[in-house]
Formats: sequence, structure tokens, C-alpha cells
Amino acid sequence: MISSKLLALIFCALIPAAFAQKPVLQGTVRDIPVHNIVPDQTIGTTATNPVVTTVKPIPSWNYSVAAYDGNTYAGSILGKSPYNHGRTTTKIPTQIIPLTITITDANGTVVYDPTASDSCAGGQSSVGVVTGSPIFTNDAWTMNGVNVGTTQYTDANLRAEFWTPVANTPYHLVFQQTVLAAQNLAFGTGGAAGPGRNYLAGQLGTCEGIGVVNLNDLDNAMQSLITGSLAGVVNVGTNPIFLTKNVVMADPGTNLFSHCCVLGFHSGLTVGSNLQIYGPTSVDMAGAFGPGFTGTMAHELSETVNDPTGNNPTPAWGNQGQQSGCQTNFETGDPLSPGGIAPTSNDFVVTQNNLTYRLQEEAFFSWFYGGTSLGAGGLYSGNGTFTGHAKPCPPGGTN
Repeated sequence: MISSKLLALIFCALIPAAFAQKPVLQGTVRDIPVHNIVPDQTIGTTATNPVVTTVKPIPSWNYSVAAYDGNTYAGSILGKSPYNHGRTTTKIPTQIIPLTITITDANGTVVYDPTASDSCAGGQSSVGVVTGSPIFTNDAWTMNGVNVGTTQYTDANLRAEFWTPVANTPYHLVFQQTVLAAQNLAFGTGGAAGPGRNYLAGQLGTCEGIGVVNLNDLDNAMQSLITGSLAGVVNVGTNPIFLTKNVVMADPGTNLFSHCCVLGFHSGLTVGSNLQIYGPTSVDMAGAFGPGFTGTMAHELSETVNDPTGNNPTPAWGNQGQQSGCQTNFETGDPLSPGGIAPTSNDFVVTQNNLTYRLQEEAFFSWFYGGTSLGAGGLYSGNGTFTGHAKPCPPGGTN
């Protein structure tokens, strides 16, 4: 575990030859515990939203499982239970919120705009890259040799994860995507949101430059947006994804080569008795952290669904994927993070939208808790990497 409060996803960096002698960039995704901040929430009367209504939270179901270590563990997962007789579709309103980030430092002022056309992606914007990806489009998925349906990637993975109860049923969890207006944040010299640094493409040998801000500063800025200017549209019934372009987080500091780089995380605010999920995702248009655009988002959305609070307990597992040492929560992406301790993700590669996307393989429920796998093909992850469940940690690893 990277720290007592934060978990990280480590990616192998793709470093061009011009940058081969410089320090290797590594990207992480961290999962921040829920903040107890906001009072109970209704949509109030405002100039842009004159309707007053009570917010309906995103549904979730509770599980209790006797694990391979002889202990019983309980947690909650978004959506409806795959064991319910109806096995119907859960639709989660998912808001893509572009963060246009301006950073001013000794290298000048750089605007990182996810809505702008980008030559590094054939003229598409970061928003277009994401909305046209398998995260939000319907594709045919075969996992572990099993046809799990034509749907979005996270839904396909969830179906594969619980294939024993959901096979040949209309059980689905899908993201209903909308794009909200861009929000402007300023970092660096004179930046109201905190310090920041620019690393130019010529310095890095990448397609574009990279901006670095402090994790806590960006987290605070997003919380302020949720509870402030976005309060009329973002609520416990929605899943806001704050999208950045080529802006990553360090913790602490703003140095690209020290305590860096966090590419995204999932977290939440408690709103009365309900949970407001949220998180940022950086789209790496520069190609500094590897190809494929959507590895971070695939990782984090699976974990948002399976472990929305970040606190679903599991037997101790570790020394696997990104986790050096032991970890005790149900973070489905962490055991297979690229660049970590082998074996790591056998990514799904999909070509569409005139781009090639990579989607990280996820560990299944049964990998964490053991027993006969509930997953597609009787395996313990989505693309055949885990053939047995986790080993107790220490020493950790996988069967």
C-alpha cells in the first residue's frame, strides 16, 4: 500500500527514444476514502434548475461471503444484486466534467483543455476520445472464452465477474453519459487552486507536455465544485467524472519525477446517509504513460462499482500487481495494474473511433474471497490472467 489512506495503480511508462535517458515516468491511480462533508441533499430552486425534487441515490446491494480464510466479509456494490430474480438493468447517470486547467510557472502559461481538438489523437478532443471509447459505447465482449454480451466495458466485466448467477439473463449496469460544461481551474504562479508545474514536450520527448498539480489541491477543487457551482446538477444520484488532459497529480508536491504520478482516483462524500461518488481521470494524450487512453478509467470505474466507499473488506492480499505489501480492500484493478508485480493485466485492445484503446483487465470477486469462481470460464479475472484466487498475505501473490 502506498500509504495508510491511499492506494495506487502503477502503469508502465511508454518513454520515447528521445527521453530514454531521463527518469522513467510511472502513473498511479489512488482511491481516497470517503469524506464526511455535505449535509443531506435535494435539488434546490436555482436560475438554471427551477425544479425542486428529492434526489434518488444510485442503488447498491449488500453481500456477505464466507472467504477462504474462514472469516466472513460484508460489503456493498453499486447496482442491483445479480442474485435478484428480476436481474434487470441499472442505469447510472454519469457526468463527464472537463476541467480546463491553466498552469503558470517558469516555463510559461499552458492551458490543458480537454474540449480542444488535439493533433495527438487525430484531431479529436480528450472528451471525444473518452465518449467514443468502449467505456461508453456498446461492443461485443468475450471474456475467458465466454460471450458475455454486447455492452459497455465495465458492464461486460461485471457480468463476467458474476457469470454464474447472471448467465443468459438481462442483468446489466450501464453508464448513461452526458458531458457538462467545462470548469476552469488555475494552478501555479498566482493560481487560486494551488501550485503547479509545466513539463514541455521538448523536455520530455512526448507528443505534448505534461502538467503536474498537487493531489490534495485538485481534490479540494473538485469537492468545491460539487458542493458549489455544480450542486444543482451533481448529486448522490449521479456519477461525476472530472476529466483532465495531460494533467497528473503528485503527492506531495508538483514534481513529475518525485512522488508522482497519480492519473486518477475514486472517492466520495457522505451526503446525509448517502454516498456521493466522484473522481478525476487524466487522459494521457501525450503518450507519456503508455498507449490506449482508457486504462485508468477502466480501472477506476470497475473499482467505483465494486468498492464504492473504498472500504469493502477482504482477506489480506498483496505483493501482486501494484501492491507491494498487504492490502485488505476490494479494489479490482489493483492486483493487475500494469507495471506492477507479475502477473499483471492482459489488457483488452479495441480499435474504434479511429483510435486504439486499451482497457485494463480486472480481478473478479472470487479472486479476493476464494472458493469456486463465480466468474466467466471458471477463472478469477476478466482475460485469463488469474486462474486461482489470492494467496494470504504475507506472502501474497495468486494461486
